[in-house]
Amino acid sequence: MKVVLADVPMAHLKGEAVTESPNLGILYIISYARKKLPNVEFHYLDPFLNLEKHLAEIKRLKPDVYAVSFTTPKKSLAFEAINHVKKVLPNVLVVAGGPHPTVDAKDVFANSETDICVIGEGEETFVELLKALLENKELSGVDGIAYRDKSENIHFNPLRKLIDDIDFLPAWDIIDFAKYDGPVRKKHPFAYVLPSRGCPAACTFCSSPVWKLEKPWVRLRSPQDIAKEVKYLYNAGVREIYIRCDTFNVNLDWAISVCEEIEKLNLKDLYFQCNLRSDKVNEKLAEKLKNINCWLVHIGIESVNNRVLKGINKMITFEDTMRTLNILKKYKIKVYGFFMLYNAWEENGVLQYETTEEVCHTLSVVQQLLKDKLLTYISWSITNPIVGSQLHDIAARHNIISEDKNLPLKLPVPEKEMRSCLKEGLMLQLWNGIVNNQINRRSMKRVARKIDTILEL
Repeated sequence: MKVVLADVPMAHLKGEAVTESPNLGILYIISYARKKLPNVEFHYLDPFLNLEKHLAEIKRLKPDVYAVSFTTPKKSLAFEAINHVKKVLPNVLVVAGGPHPTVDAKDVFANSETDICVIGEGEETFVELLKALLENKELSGVDGIAYRDKSENIHFNPLRKLIDDIDFLPAWDIIDFAKYDGPVRKKHPFAYVLPSRGCPAACTFCSSPVWKLEKPWVRLRSPQDIAKEVKYLYNAGVREIYIRCDTFNVNLDWAISVCEEIEKLNLKDLYFQCNLRSDKVNEKLAEKLKNINCWLVHIGIESVNNRVLKGINKMITFEDTMRTLNILKKYKIKVYGFFMLYNAWEENGVLQYETTEEVCHTLSVVQQLLKDKLLTYISWSITNPIVGSQLHDIAARHNIISEDKNLPLKLPVPEKEMRSCLKEGLMLQLWNGIVNNQINRRSMKRVARKIDTILEL
């Protein structure tokens, strides 16, 4: 059996966030499946192909199974690719997986010629699916899938329990690291490492359907296994690693242990970035991060207004954030702060939202944080009701979802005010990038997109 696992063809998006890393979900599935099914031939199609080249590879490989992973924002590209693949190879079995098929399999079946959707975590489900195909068994016995039968009826099987042991490496051996890059980094080649799966928080704006269908919501790899992957990547030539889990300091003691295991490797020319929550940072963690050359951390600050932070269930206060920013500055670790404006939530069935006054307050505080060197980089955008999030359900109930890509929520706020606040923040972001020499060849696509948005507003 020959199996192709593919990213959506996104050559036109090279330089955007979606092409910074190979699809770790796919690489983990290939790594896991190769051990269980040694006689199956696996191939990965990366995101840098356009549709024509993507289809040419499918024609060349002639797989028995074509599996594609995608998020909701990329669903139209995925549907187009799937439908073209079916024209090229009418008998190929099409499997869709990832966040969007997990959260809305019915949409996938309705808009594409997909045969099977993997719902939730993919490793064990995909292996069992392939075994069933090899042994001509009924798909009804494979947990974690939805499938279309010969009569075009859709069946949803029971969910699959999450795998217990996540101490294994993705299939890095099939990747050309030179293809991947990040706009903000010190060194190259650059790679992502996933040290944990899931997040214990339930922020209203977040959609994490793959790992929140079942509990536990968080699973941690052993610090030793993470260090093993870091050493593997270093030996493969990688010189900067982004620790890319939702929250690296979800467990403070574990995060410190991970840093200690990496420090033992004594890789002085390797640099790191990571994602942190601002309520779980202390001096010891900051010192350990500094010791492994972690030069940049990404923090979802969202808003400086505690009323808003409580409403969106962020479970932090702005005082937590200020304490953390000062600790990180002490250890000379730079901070990339992410902000969302016009947050919305629900209280006792009543729609609540961030006011223009509160958004302006956040903007003025951000300006000061940049002046005080407590922030180095910023991201500024209006809250987006992503499918699968609590916010999307709330927005649907209150009929406030907008088709305007710049203003995805229709709040009881004058549109002119919302556009003005968005524009001000984007201009600050652009100006900060210019005066601090943060704009480079790698970031030009994103900068151009920001400028286009500013002009549209």
